[in-house]
Amino acid sequence: VAYRCSFRVTEVAYAIERAMDIMAQKLGLDPVDFRIKNFIKREQFPYNSALGWEYDSGDYHTAMQKALDATDYWKLREEQKAKQEAFKRGETRELMGIGVAFFTEIVGAGPSKNCDILGIAMFDSCEIRIHPTGKGIARMGTKSQGQGHETTWAQI
Repeated sequence: VAYRCSFRVTEVAYAIERAMDIMAQKLGLDPVDFRIKNFIKREQFPYNSALGWEYDSGDYHTAMQKALDATDYWKLREEQKAKQEAFKRGETRELMGIGVAFFTEIVGAGPSKNCDILGIAMFDSCEIRIHPTGKGIARMGTKSQGQGHETTWAQI
């Protein structure tokens, strides 16, 4: 998988989105239409997932529509279909792919009871203590994924 991140979000999102594409194809639906059918609706918030996660808010339909409008998605699908037909007739060797992905990532997850993976609470924290001498101690609790936390915290 050609992504740069820790093993949690990108690889899993890729697998889920690929499964969504395959299911859409099996059902004869456009990948966008299939995703839209499965979005949590605005009026369903707050929404509790089957795994106990609470989604406090969201408007996925509007976000997807804005992306479709910005890319002129349906026109791109028409262009793709024309290229596929020309390819089948032997008029071109050029094909066109269109990828769609839509996922939600935990941000500010809150209580570690919801974010514990193998005993590692998946949230960031900071504690700053100022002593009467004027000196301070800062304790950072973050999970570095190559962003350079060690350098940043040392500079602070």
